[in-house]
Amino acid sequence: MSNFYKKVTVSLLVLSFIISGCTIPGISKPQVKPKPKPDNQGQGQIINPDNIGAATGTVMEQLRAQTNINKFASLDELSAFLENNAQSGSVGYGRGEMMMDFAEGMAVDTVMKSAPMAAEAGVSYSNDLGLSSQSNEGGGSDDFSQTNVQVEGVDEADIIKTDGKYVYALVKNDLYIINAYPAQNSEVITKIAFKSRPADIYINEDRLVVHGQNSVIHETPYYKKWRRRSPYTFFKVFDISNRSEPKQVLDLDFEGSLANSRMIGDYVYFVTTNYNYHYIDDEPMLPRLLEGGEVVDCAVGTRCVMPEIYYFNIPYSNYNFSVVSAINIKDVDKTINQEMYLMSNAQNMYVSKKNLYITYTKYVSEYQLEMEVMKELVYPRLSAKDQEKIAKIGVVEHFILSPDEKQRKIQQIVEHYVYTLSEEKQENLEDELEAAMKQKYQDISKELEKTVIHKVAIDKDKIEYQTNGQVTGHVLNQFSMDEQGDYFRIATTKNRTWSRYMDDEERESYSNLYVLDKELNQVGAVEGLAKGERIYSVLFMQGRAYLVTFKQVDPLFVIDLSDPKNPKVLGELKIPGFSNYLHPYDDNHLIGIGKDTAESEWGGVRIKGIKVSLFDVSDVANPKEVDTYVMGEAGSDSIALRDHKAFLFSKDKNLMAMPVSIRETIDGRSYGKLTFSGAAVFTITEDKIEFKGKIDHSDKGRPSPRDYWRGYSYYDNSVKRCLYIDDVLYSFSNNYLSMNDLDNDLDEINKLKLEKKKSGEDDDFEIVN
Repeated sequence: MSNFYKKVTVSLLVLSFIISGCTIPGISKPQVKPKPKPDNQGQGQIINPDNIGAATGTVMEQLRAQTNINKFASLDELSAFLENNAQSGSVGYGRGEMMMDFAEGMAVDTVMKSAPMAAEAGVSYSNDLGLSSQSNEGGGSDDFSQTNVQVEGVDEADIIKTDGKYVYALVKNDLYIINAYPAQNSEVITKIAFKSRPADIYINEDRLVVHGQNSVIHETPYYKKWRRRSPYTFFKVFDISNRSEPKQVLDLDFEGSLANSRMIGDYVYFVTTNYNYHYIDDEPMLPRLLEGGEVVDCAVGTRCVMPEIYYFNIPYSNYNFSVVSAINIKDVDKTINQEMYLMSNAQNMYVSKKNLYITYTKYVSEYQLEMEVMKELVYPRLSAKDQEKIAKIGVVEHFILSPDEKQRKIQQIVEHYVYTLSEEKQENLEDELEAAMKQKYQDISKELEKTVIHKVAIDKDKIEYQTNGQVTGHVLNQFSMDEQGDYFRIATTKNRTWSRYMDDEERESYSNLYVLDKELNQVGAVEGLAKGERIYSVLFMQGRAYLVTFKQVDPLFVIDLSDPKNPKVLGELKIPGFSNYLHPYDDNHLIGIGKDTAESEWGGVRIKGIKVSLFDVSDVANPKEVDTYVMGEAGSDSIALRDHKAFLFSKDKNLMAMPVSIRETIDGRSYGKLTFSGAAVFTITEDKIEFKGKIDHSDKGRPSPRDYWRGYSYYDNSVKRCLYIDDVLYSFSNNYLSMNDLDNDLDEINKLKLEKKKSGEDDDFEIVN
């Protein structure tokens, strides 16, 4: 049996989904029209929901259809869609990497118990900490650091916040409210002990928001009655006008895992996702929303509004309900507005003051391309009788024949056809396939990996889908995206293509930068940057973009975006190492943090210690690295390399600080010994990086329990964040909040031990003051 026979058999397994059209009686969908685009791309279509998952037309037609937006007119239509398309999908539809910051560090099967309001829960207020009641009136400083966010005015949740008087810090299941100013008199005034570990918090004047994955809802009687065993995410709001006696004023649970969130003004935009969502009879079709442990019915009352439900003309390999909720944390009785999107996956999110962008990456596999070529080459050669059989198999409804059963039946037809071919004809057909595939790759090279962008307008409680677009490649993280005026800028990397139909040059990875207008139509592009490399960090600043790519050296590209329709590379700098994160120092200088590198004895790259770089980009044609500082050897690391909120910078104070773990080479070992773990503090100017000192939380190297947090294993004495109030640097670990004098060689002013107390037995949190 020739290799071609095997290829034909496999490639035609799903031929029915390409040639049949699968018109099954069902409910026609209403047309949803976002802003119009040329050639009608991106507009809604009137389609039969039963046909989704049975990809029809050419690969290019399928790809265009996958960005179309449609809306269910009723829950009955959603029900018909879910029932008729259960487990459907097109083999070969790549789903891309799941969004790495979705429910970071949280087990996907952990959920939380809803609790009554604190006032109704009989929460006891004890003096276990031996502290008196205090309020937040007066006494704070106006000179304090805020969370390092991407967009000014768009707050991001974090594990620690300060308002210049108090520090609010999460340690595992406990949230500490600390009277932190002045530092020498700092004391813990309240602790809220949760049974489920919170992920992050927001602070907005006298409102404290706490959210995270749930871990106890599965123990409740009502959860045990439900057949859909989904994870749940809790969202709690506390009134902290009296910091000693926080009062819970809002208690929500969202079915699904936390994807991301932002706070703009008094509204938190909360995004949850339900992966592998299953339709089950007698269960709600939409993800549940609970308040105080009771299911909220959005079809009745005013607590929430029945959301618009959108879907896309894609071959769903699974169902993922992505839900965007607008929650007013000041007026907690205000209606909760939502929109829902039925996706196959989601990856990254960027939020400006006016718009929210959700992205995912779609892929075309070599298998899909072979199917299309085989359709063109083989199907016409089948007998009329075989063609008729395949067409009849294709139109059978899924509940009669599953897609797998259809494939097996078609396989039998194909096997019979292949047995009739001589070996010479099989070889000739294989040559035809190879030539056609090489041509196909040339025609479709930019379509093999594309990021789809969905734009949602946000304005207080209003959430409104706008439009969508797509660009070649995949997005690294939120910093690869930016909005300026009416334009959306996005940087991507097109991964290396592993195909026997392409030569080495065609397979290489490369990076791109695209400019899209407000309708997400492409108006400008720079493509094909840094062949064989990938993006490590991006910074959009004013009318420029700065891209760091890496393979053996660190090219820093400076790209002019002043003319959105004509972006161009202004300059390039190649240096050893790479930057994982770029931060502006001022209009003409950048700070980069990443890793140092060296050439290995085999001619490859050896990753070394943590590298801090200072770049001068005043001459955009000739960017310069004006100073560097390297800490440790191979194995040295910093949370700030993958979490921008761990990076602290103040130009006015010439201050930079971040958590570090330093390893040094001892006795010739290739992977160094851990010699320090704590906070590294620097004095930084426009032309100099000077190491100022280290702050240690390890009690001179004493062992500490491990803490698995956001996908990594740390120790309780690992410093996670730094902040400042006036001229005092506060460093934070699970063990301590340390206060050091920035004006006096980092002398220790105070050090608070953050001790764990037992939590309540009946409620899902306990307040200890």
